[in-house]
Amino acid sequence: MKTQEHIVAFVEPTRDGESTFEIAQETVSSGGRATVVVLVNRETMTHVRAFAESEGLTVPDATAIYFERLADTYSSRLGDSESSAVVTESAYAGRHLFDTATRANPTTIVMPQRLARRRGWRSFVSRSQVPVLITPPPAAVAA
Repeated sequence: MKTQEHIVAFVEPTRDGESTFEIAQETVSSGGRATVVVLVNRETMTHVRAFAESEGLTVPDATAIYFERLADTYSSRLGDSESSAVVTESAYAGRHLFDTATRANPTTIVMPQRLARRRGWRSFVSRSQVPVLITPPPAAVAA
């Protein structure tokens, strides 16, 4: 029996574009499934805090609303009920996120080169029991 391909793709759209998400979409289109982990950065969280203030919300409420909408957007773009998207702040330690990704039993983990080079991620990438596909920076993709 053939194992269904399952990609875990780390996406940080404001920094790296969506090359990792495109790989997740290709996997789903080919009959596999994907878990997309969307990483939001400090700049995005600054906008969330501004949204909270303008709407009279607490920051945790505004964050919950934003994260839910972002996860729904990515999940619907995948177009597969067995695939999902989760959103988290990129400030979390690489170890926690990498451990979470490997618990999903993926066949491949996909991440942008910039993320794979972070000090908190390098050792986990090199010791991973799951193949890690590292995508080039956006400028290299466009060239």
